[in-house]
Amino acid sequence: MKKFYITGISGTGKTAISLKLKQKGLNVIDLDDENIKLCHWKNKKTRKDSFSGYGTGLDFLNTNGWYCDIEKLKFLINSDDKNNFFVVGIAENQNEFLNLFDKIFLLQCDEAELFRRIDNRKDNDFGKNNSEKEYIKSFRKKFENDLINKKAIVINSNDLIDSIVDKIISNT
Repeated sequence: MKKFYITGISGTGKTAISLKLKQKGLNVIDLDDENIKLCHWKNKKTRKDSFSGYGTGLDFLNTNGWYCDIEKLKFLINSDDKNNFFVVGIAENQNEFLNLFDKIFLLQCDEAELFRRIDNRKDNDFGKNNSEKEYIKSFRKKFENDLINKKAIVINSNDLIDSIVDKIISNT
């Protein structure tokens, strides 16, 4: 069994790709799936739980992050030893669990498309507030460069969803 991590900043198509992979019958966990509760807002320094509704501003985002419960993630991805497993999402502490995966895919799209998607999506309000947009812009380049330096496979997510999913599957 191989494990794959698909990540990218908000608006790059992670949720849509997760749904397409599930439609193909593949094992997929979305870090944002509220039924699984893998991620929680936590203070970046203390790691104590915090809570935010969307649009709370830069102060909250600069001091808190979306953290994954790594032990729970390990349990879930090791629960099926016969099939490949995809985990889709982004988390403040993802550098601490990237070593769990055989390959990492980084979704990238141009800024205009990114914010068009964020403004038009119905399933998630993160990024619609101007302070959240500024936050996304502030960490985007560093986040992407860090993953590229870790040998992530870059996928242009400006393409059609079926083409993106095909590129991911062909690289697994």
